[in-house]
Amino acid sequence: MDNHVRIIAGLWRGKHITVSDSTLVRPTGDRIRETLFNWLGKTIHKAHCLDLFCGSGILGLEALSRGATEVTFVDSNAQVIAQLKKTLQQLPAAQRPRVLVGVAPNGCPNRAGTETHPYDTPQPTSAYVLHQDGLIPIKSDAYDIIFLDPPFSGDLLTQCMPLLKQYGYEKVGTLIYIEIAATEILTLPQHWQIIKQGKAGHVRYHLIEVTQG
Repeated sequence: MDNHVRIIAGLWRGKHITVSDSTLVRPTGDRIRETLFNWLGKTIHKAHCLDLFCGSGILGLEALSRGATEVTFVDSNAQVIAQLKKTLQQLPAAQRPRVLVGVAPNGCPNRAGTETHPYDTPQPTSAYVLHQDGLIPIKSDAYDIIFLDPPFSGDLLTQCMPLLKQYGYEKVGTLIYIEIAATEILTLPQHWQIIKQGKAGHVRYHLIEVTQG
């Protein structure tokens, strides 16, 4: 039986998104998502966003629905990406979210990677970000908003945080959303400042601003 998650507001309000049954996919719940996008407010309008460890893609899709210009979705799980591509193909052609995936036949991220648009031919990418046990390419421009919601097991969050600056994905004023297990200790780079935070059940979530370049 398929699992679904609902887009809360905006262009696709009420649309149900099919979620991959991968055990690593843990969509952000409605309550937390509503709080997050209330925090973001008007900053989501025309924003360029990165949905890293995108899973169901619900954070990026919610951003697009609410007026973001572009969302780059990244995940190394082939099953997850396949489902997300099906979802994206059902969206209006006016929205062209970017899907990046580097999955080798053995299931590990491929350093070469690929970038595909639901309606466009693939284009090359040049920079890399760490994900699971390999590197995958994403664009080198800085983002306005970055969603970081990796699997709770492992230390992917710790590994990827410094790479956002190293590869130029963040800039002064970039807003970063992080979701972690309530029992986890969050240690941030010195130039990141928590501006909002909350807790729901076994999850803690934070909105962070990059304060230095």
